[in-house]
Amino acid sequence: MDEAKARKLARFRVGEEKFMGKYMEPEEIKLRQEYMRNILRGIDPWNNLTAEQMENVRIYKIREDWYIEDHDFYEYNF
Repeated sequence: MDEAKARKLARFRVGEEKFMGKYMEPEEIKLRQEYMRNILRGIDPWNNLTAEQMENVRIYKIREDWYIEDHDFYEYNF
């Protein structure tokens, strides 16, 4: 897995029409999903997101803190 590319993709939602969205090729979507599932493993309630739900959230790291932004644009630190 190209972790640097996956981390960059995870900062965006899938689809350029969405807020903080970006067009992604199918292989980029798969890479993004694998990366996000690894990061969110064991973190309730985020560890059971469907593929569709995952396209509408984004995760990112600021310094040592991880954040997830849900489909309603609420940010959660984990």
